Amino acid sequence: MKAVSLAVLLICCGCSNACQNAVATRSASPDGNHVAVLFQRDCGATTGFSTQISILDADDKPSGGGNAFVADDDHGAARVGEWEGSWADMKWLSPKHLLIRYAAKSRLFKQRARVSGVNITYQMVDS
Repeated sequence: MKAVSLAVLLICCGCSNACQNAVATRSASPDGNHVAVLFQRDCGATTGFSTQISILDADDKPSGGGNAFVADDDHGAARVGEWEGSWADMKWLSPKHLLIRYAAKSRLFKQRARVSGVNITYQMVDS
């Protein structure tokens, strides 16, 4: 009985969210109230790396998936950044306006127009 309980416990330990975020770059808004964080999200061997961007309060760190932008390289079709996810770049145009540029041929999963009072403009960039 103890062996069965131990086996169930070990199996369930593997059931937790195995995703990891690795921050590639942070960019503070001109007024310092927000930060745009570009990070690679890795959810294990059965999935590829994705590029995600969150807009957060200045001192926060990303947890979970990106709240503004999520993309991957569509199995090698799009240009890849140094962090191994699809290439993207961020630039603050004003304290409440962020420009996100991303690689052509990226597979887009999320592309929000506004997060936390910040307007977001997107620009696809050819490799």
